[in-house]
Amino acid sequence: MSSKHAVLLGVLLLAACTTAPPASDAGDDTGPTCTPDMAAFATAALPRIERYCGSCHGTTPNFGAPVSLLDPATLVTVRPDGTRLIDRIAARLADGSMPPVGMPRLPETDANALAGWASCGAVTVPPGSGLVSSAPPFLAPVDPPAGLPHIDFLAGDYPVGPDVRDDYHCFTFDAAIDAPAFVRRFEMVFDDTAVLHHLVVLRDVERHTTLGDFDCYDGSGMPAGSQYLYAWAPGQSALEFPDGGLRISPGERFVVQIHYNNGRSLPDVRDSSGVCMYLAPTTGPEYGMVAIGPTEFALPPRMRTMAQSHCTITQESTLIAGLPHMHLLGSAFDESITRADGTHEPLVHLSGWSFGTQLFYSMPTALHPGDVIQTSCTWMNPGDSTVTSGENTTDEMCFDFAYVTPPPPARYCDEGPNDRPTDVGYVPGGCLPAGTATDVPLVRGMWTMAAAPPALTTGALPDARWLLDGIDFYVTDSHTPIGSIDLAATYVLGRGQVVTSGGRLHYDVSQDTVVLTDTGVRFGGPQQNSFAGTLSSPTSLALSCPGSGTTDLDWGIEGDVLTIGFTSTDVPGQTLWPRFHFRRMP
Repeated sequence: MSSKHAVLLGVLLLAACTTAPPASDAGDDTGPTCTPDMAAFATAALPRIERYCGSCHGTTPNFGAPVSLLDPATLVTVRPDGTRLIDRIAARLADGSMPPVGMPRLPETDANALAGWASCGAVTVPPGSGLVSSAPPFLAPVDPPAGLPHIDFLAGDYPVGPDVRDDYHCFTFDAAIDAPAFVRRFEMVFDDTAVLHHLVVLRDVERHTTLGDFDCYDGSGMPAGSQYLYAWAPGQSALEFPDGGLRISPGERFVVQIHYNNGRSLPDVRDSSGVCMYLAPTTGPEYGMVAIGPTEFALPPRMRTMAQSHCTITQESTLIAGLPHMHLLGSAFDESITRADGTHEPLVHLSGWSFGTQLFYSMPTALHPGDVIQTSCTWMNPGDSTVTSGENTTDEMCFDFAYVTPPPPARYCDEGPNDRPTDVGYVPGGCLPAGTATDVPLVRGMWTMAAAPPALTTGALPDARWLLDGIDFYVTDSHTPIGSIDLAATYVLGRGQVVTSGGRLHYDVSQDTVVLTDTGVRFGGPQQNSFAGTLSSPTSLALSCPGSGTTDLDWGIEGDVLTIGFTSTDVPGQTLWPRFHFRRMP
């Protein structure tokens, strides 16, 4: 963690904003090859061109694109150089040069359907690697709307030391406005991109923060009552609402949280990056941002793991766009809607996840009370250690930062994989001795606030089979950045057992944690832990399954009860001690 430094911060009205334009349309043309079935244009080609190419090659070409691709007659017209647009479509899909570098590829079925129609079946798009999206990027015009004033929130020459790997630093501002306004467009202001990981802008409605800058590791970067306004991650360009915008008012305070990571150990880095906001009158739809997805999960070593959660819609609203977000281990992101009548609709599917290309995607969808959004992420953890949810680069996340109108009632929406589980399935892991019985009871445990858990006393550990008989979770504080934990309603379910034999301990527990907050957020979810090894000390186990190494734990024995405990910081800003109690079988 870097030291605090005095930084000159300010709001610069009408200062310059900078955004890199998307790649222009360039490449080699291909001469005429065939006459496609023009009667099939409306079904085989037009929907795919509109969805995946229309942002640039729409009715009015944008982002440097020279022509529209929506008129079938234009596509087959031979140009003065002897080429046709229709042949260029097939060729550039096949060589991977369109969509341009930095944009996701078309799903394979859509790419082949479009190229096959354009080439009369002669061209097949070869399978490729990289990011593939079922939804098109939500692109902003290159130039901002004319005549709109704008304000900058900048980190003024903030020092990022060569040893900084995960510095969450917050900068607070008051907006220099004298009347309510809509933020019509957000643009990143880039200074030193070598150390930028991501940026989040929040509105501190209740003014809990003070002006200046501070390290925001302990939840202070997301003050109580604050609201998400904007998020940027690598690959994302400017974001602009077609009309309306996000409301801001005089007297409101804003928090810009920047995640710095100097992975290259660059010396003498001082960064003045930030965000530029273009302001418009308060007319048209008003938008707000909500983070949808699971907020707590664990990824076991050397395994592919999926986590998911539900979000139930409580008011009539419209989703316009969302930014799926994971970290380095992500492989796939899925989001869909189950309507109140039971019908199912996909929103976005990403495969070939790229940490360096995180975009807002266009998902215009009407949402109705009772609709449920399902969000799931898939990761591959090739390492030897469990990776948990968290804010650091080496942790993982699973969020869709979504814009909806009217503004959502809460900044998070996570009801876990289901609303209120009453049981947890038990399938023995691979670290139990062969032939171990699987008849284990269901146990329900609660959460308790405490400065520390009760002390444990070690003793002689007999050879035995022990069944899970009780669960206690101790947490230092009920406050988290996403609300205060409702300890009375929070619980954990578990089934599991321990086998001790010849000085070895085999631990195998399936659990499902349901953590509820006073803001209506639910986090937690199912988890299975299976490991085995030799107790090398009262606080350490030398692993033999899975793999090798050590794992930290506490253990104690009292009569016929064996207690095994862990220390965790999975709850943001808190320390958590899970304790699992096992009773010896006769």
